[in-house]
Amino acid sequence: MIDNEQKNYCANLVKVNKKQDVITNQAIYNQQGVLLLSEGSRLDEKRSQILLQHKLMKPLEQCVGIATSMDARTLFDYLNKFAKNLPGLYAVTDNEGYQKTLRLVCLFYEKFPLLRQNLTVLALRARHIYFHGIFSALAGVAIARKLNLNLPDIQATFIAGLFHDVGFLYLEPHLLEKSHSFSADEWKALQAHPLIAQRFLGMVPGLPKEIGIAIIDHHERIDGTGYPRHVFGDKISMVSQIIAATDHIIFNHSRYQDYGVHAHSMLLAALKLSDNIYFESVYNAATILFKEAPPPTETLLQLPSIELLLARQRKLRIQFESAKSLAQQLFINSKSPVIRSVTAVMGRLAISVVRSGILQPEQEDWLTKVGASRSNSENWSLVEISVMQDQIYDQLVHLKNLMERVIESLASDHEQLEHFNSTLDKIDLHETALV
Repeated sequence: MIDNEQKNYCANLVKVNKKQDVITNQAIYNQQGVLLLSEGSRLDEKRSQILLQHKLMKPLEQCVGIATSMDARTLFDYLNKFAKNLPGLYAVTDNEGYQKTLRLVCLFYEKFPLLRQNLTVLALRARHIYFHGIFSALAGVAIARKLNLNLPDIQATFIAGLFHDVGFLYLEPHLLEKSHSFSADEWKALQAHPLIAQRFLGMVPGLPKEIGIAIIDHHERIDGTGYPRHVFGDKISMVSQIIAATDHIIFNHSRYQDYGVHAHSMLLAALKLSDNIYFESVYNAATILFKEAPPPTETLLQLPSIELLLARQRKLRIQFESAKSLAQQLFINSKSPVIRSVTAVMGRLAISVVRSGILQPEQEDWLTKVGASRSNSENWSLVEISVMQDQIYDQLVHLKNLMERVIESLASDHEQLEHFNSTLDKIDLHETALV
């Protein structure tokens, strides 16, 4: 039978077929050479069930086409329309030099029918992932230009930005909507999405292999704490680091978009706590782009609750101490290669805690005493504390996932494993995320 990844992508194509015709552009055979669907067949629910019973001679993507897939002109127009809604991004895209480059990379994209098909499916079936890709492509080109990369590298950055999360189309549908409380198996599935995306890009005829490599590494970090390969800085490409930075920025933008024009400043505050996980040149280029945006002139109206900030800060302190204790125990008791990543993430988390000051008693005292009549700078301090709490939370999530992998690999006695898992349970991040 067709494997689960192809099954999930087939299901997405069937859903797309309800809005746009998905037609076989060649006959589809199983691996024994038996004809399953003839050329020109519409991929509806009934026909998809036939395919699901067989292993196909060719990947399904190569055998179908969408009636109206996204061409260069449509993509170019949409990219500019998207940028206009984000003042910080529009500030760096609204110039002749950038627009000329954008036209060239859109024309490069149009050369590959499989890319057009896949981006159309993303737009119709996973809108939020599509938006993330659009942002990463736009911001990635801006960073690549700031770094004076050559045109092939800028093209690679653009395509990698658009398709870095395309692997989600091949995962179980519920993972597209879920945002927290993932099981260990679900985390493993999620962390496979760069590998799946690379496999897809590998089947696109004529597409430079460097693009797939950039995508597989877009969750890697220079200190070796990323995934799926846990490689270090000297093994990571410049393009993958650009996409990693844009992915981090757009992830946080979804958190802060309700702050309107102030979201841009919040994203810069979030980026400042991540300066040690990207190439220095990429980090500097990203921050320079942020500074090119005009400062907001509107008053900050939406403010985080002081009571909730205090509650979250106290909980984060407990979680941080529990994580530090468990990391030390695992370092002593485990020889897993992942323990190196645990140590690195724990070190980075400790540095972030010190730099942010959010777990210091003095900051808690300030939150307790700050009154209702606050200055603009005090209001902004509340927002910055909220942003930094988010970043500490994200690092704790990453650390907890790594420690779970180490514990799973231990061949210790039952009592010791029970102790480790009990300590891990104390790092209950679900409530912290909701505060």
